[in-house]
Amino acid sequence: MHKAEPYATLRGMRRAALLWVLFPLAALACKCQLTMSACNEVAATDIIFVGAVEAVEPSFLDSWNAGQRAALDLLNQESARARSDRSPEAFAKLRDAYLKVFPDLPEDHKKRFAAATSSDQLAELFYWILDHGKRVRLRVKTVFRGEPGGGDDDDAPAKTVELWTAFGDCGINFQAGETYLVYADDDEESNTMTTGSCTRTRRLTDAGDDLAYLYFYKNYDDNAGRLEGFVTGDLLFLRDLDPAHYTGSIGAPVAAVVELKSAERSRYTESDGHGRFVFDGLPAGDFTVSAYAPGYPAEIRLLAGPKPVRMEKRACAAQVLVAPPSGGR
Repeated sequence: MHKAEPYATLRGMRRAALLWVLFPLAALACKCQLTMSACNEVAATDIIFVGAVEAVEPSFLDSWNAGQRAALDLLNQESARARSDRSPEAFAKLRDAYLKVFPDLPEDHKKRFAAATSSDQLAELFYWILDHGKRVRLRVKTVFRGEPGGGDDDDAPAKTVELWTAFGDCGINFQAGETYLVYADDDEESNTMTTGSCTRTRRLTDAGDDLAYLYFYKNYDDNAGRLEGFVTGDLLFLRDLDPAHYTGSIGAPVAAVVELKSAERSRYTESDGHGRFVFDGLPAGDFTVSAYAPGYPAEIRLLAGPKPVRMEKRACAAQVLVAPPSGGR
């Protein structure tokens, strides 16, 4: 195939990313080397904030752009014409098609398209835009960590910042008008913020678990620890554990009332449908964690524990309680 038809010759991720609108099953899944829980990702991330999306540029790369299909059709049509008709007029129409598809490129990028003298050069510029990804402008509302846009003072005027994310499955499908909880890395040399699908960046509406932890992280320095764990009936749960990739579920989950006990008091929660339980706002100190059968305290039947837990200041701790299989859901 001729390089002048980039949307037909993309290789690997770039090809899958571009053609997902037309062939969604052809998209390649993004492989994350590491995924973390909310508590651990907060500790490992440079900048964390809540921001409302004002714009996604180039608009052609916006996953929610209803005109993306028509733009692809236009490029395919003009590319085919330029291959069959080698005249300067056909090439000029192809170049104009690229400029029409990318009306919101920075001026220096537009000049590069205008200066192109061959279909191959246009295709290379097309690849280059894909590789650079999407620039997202967000209005910062709340800062939990770092300094997006130069400060984390809640009383200061809101600032608009630029964030980059990949085009395709490894990026975030930001949409204008939506508000997001953003986990971003900051490149000090280029002063560029980036995020992607391997982070916990997500719509604010879907970030309840993260926001619960971040509330204590931001407001209570000495009481910002989190204990997260599971209640399972699987004695061999470790065989399915993948330390590099966090999951909010466990095999053979057990319904239980979970007690977290310190020298001062006890706190309680219930494991969810995935066997998971969470305690936030914990100070440094020694605790024990136990699982009781549902109905506690009217009926007291210990399923697992007590197991000791040592919490450091602002620590992320984890514990798995193995209960008798008969106590499972």
